[in-house]
Amino acid sequence: MIQFHDFGIDIQTYTDRGKENDFPDVNQCPHVLSRRPLRRHGYYQRYALTAEGEYHLWIARYARENAAKP
Repeated sequence: MIQFHDFGIDIQTYTDRGKENDFPDVNQCPHVLSRRPLRRHGYYQRYALTAEGEYHLWIARYARENAAKP
């Protein structure tokens, strides 16, 4: 599921920061009513086209911890 977050910066700054952007902590899964936080477990890249140019964006991936783990 895609969750949008407003970083409060322009696309060029976001691109320049890459994986060093201030990605949010997600404290609850949007699919289930679990109150367990999601963990960031990697990134994937997407492209954005604007009138000003083409940008390579890093998007953070999040995953639920396995409920069976202690």
